[in-house]
Amino acid sequence: MTPEDWELDKELLFSQSSILLYRLARKKLATLSGTGAALFPGRWNGLGEKALYTSVEQGTTVLERLVHTPKDEIPSDLAMMRIRITGAWSRLQNERNDSRTGGKFWALPSLAQARTAFPLLAGLAGSRNHPFAIAVPSVIVPVWNVVLYPAETGFSDHVTLESIDPFMFDSRLFPDDAAVER
Repeated sequence: MTPEDWELDKELLFSQSSILLYRLARKKLATLSGTGAALFPGRWNGLGEKALYTSVEQGTTVLERLVHTPKDEIPSDLAMMRIRITGAWSRLQNERNDSRTGGKFWALPSLAQARTAFPLLAGLAGSRNHPFAIAVPSVIVPVWNVVLYPAETGFSDHVTLESIDPFMFDSRLFPDDAAVER
């Protein structure tokens, strides 16, 4: 089964009013600002758009770092961020809304749905209708990644940084005698 075939269960994601997320970042950049992604856009944000890429599982953040960073460039000053989303949500098909704050949280259970929604999302940037969070499948393992948008309505009402803990990769992942492709 490939990532294109995955269809994640949004009920598992939305069955709780509180969702714990994880982000692996350099310690000096372990904030909720999203400025790094604005300078170096990713799959789900454009240039100049602040975003934070997170996951519902710690292990997925580790895998994402390993996939997206050459081994010889992995920083030694990493930190694991614990981020919580809370809200009093009303539910639509692929969206949760908080009527008190106007905050919107989309869940796009397949990569096909996410790709279809991304042009719409880009067109909504800065508007009251842009979600402060979208949940999308990881392309590495079948779990939810959540992209947070700090500049959007509802972000400061629903997103809190719970902790920042030092993180080091197990040295067995990078043995000294391992052949490195160049």
